[in-house]
Formats: sequence, C-alpha cells, structure tokens
Amino acid sequence: MAEPAKPTPVNHGTAPRTVEGVRALLTRTVAGDESTVPVVRELLQNPALIPLFGGDLAQRVIDAFLSGLGGTDVGFREAVQVKLDRMRAELLGDAPTPVERVLVERVIACWLQVQDAELRAGRGQKDATFRQAEFNQRRMDATNRRFLAAVKTLALVRKLAVPVLQVNIAKKQVNVAANALTAGDVL
Repeated sequence: MAEPAKPTPVNHGTAPRTVEGVRALLTRTVAGDESTVPVVRELLQNPALIPLFGGDLAQRVIDAFLSGLGGTDVGFREAVQVKLDRMRAELLGDAPTPVERVLVERVIACWLQVQDAELRAGRGQKDATFRQAEFNQRRMDATNRRFLAAVKTLALVRKLAVPVLQVNIAKKQVNVAANALTAGDVL
C-alpha cells in the first residue's frame, strides 16, 4: 500500500523563492496549516502579494457576482471586468485619496449589484409569480438606493476636500472656494 503524498515542505523562516514553493505554501494555508502564518505575514509585507492570498475582498465580491451572472462564459466575465476597470479609472481620477479609493470600490460593487438585480429580474420576468416580481422589484430598488448612496457619499467627500483659498487684498478679505458647501448640502 502506497503512502499518501506529503506536502512540499516550506522553510518556516523564509519566504519561498520558487513558483513551486509558493504553490506549496498556498496549498498549506488553504488547508489551515497554522505553521505557515509567520511566512505568510512576511510575504504580506509586500502589498502586491495581498491578492495572491485572497486579501482583495472587493475583487472577490466582483468575481462572485461575475460568476453568478455569466457562469462559465469567459468572454462575458472579461468584458464586464474591463468595463469595471474603466469605470474605476474614471472615478478614481489622477490622485485619489485613500477614502476615495474605498468609496470608488463601493460604487463599483453597488453598480454591479444593480446590474445583477435588473438582469435577474429581466430573465425571470416572463414566468414570475406576483410574489417573485414583487421581490425582484424590492431588490432592484434596494440595490439602486445603495448605489445612489455610494455615489452621493463619493461626491460629498470630494466636495468637502476642495481647499478654500483666502486672499487678503488692501484690508478687503475675499474667500474663494470652488463649489462651496451650503448648510443644505451637508444636511
């Protein structure tokens, strides 16, 4: 009787340097091997490796929605991913703040949820019972509210971030602010 194959050992003091070593480490982490934690923590000091371990949760959410929407259709998945990447680039602009980055990811996720809700409602519309149609309508309304709230929050954060310029010329003070807020904007 053959013995079961043993996993490739990982040097617990240093990060793997080969593709095979990284694969072995990932296999062990997925299986719950707590002895890999020091090496994983060392590797995660490099932000580029965070997605390798599943730490880019926003992308995981998008992947789950794309899988649910398109199934195994690779062309569909890639087309929507390119659309989302372009939308993300447009919304981020040239120099986004960390808060703007988080909010843009939220806008993207909410936009995808709106599309998902509308597509699912449209697909099942012909054979839907009244209760199913009502559920679909409530779902579309809820996802749209979340999307609009995310867009509004992003816009408000950007509006609040506009610097105010104060100019004093010959004892006359002039305050200039691009798109200055009023009390009604905040409330």
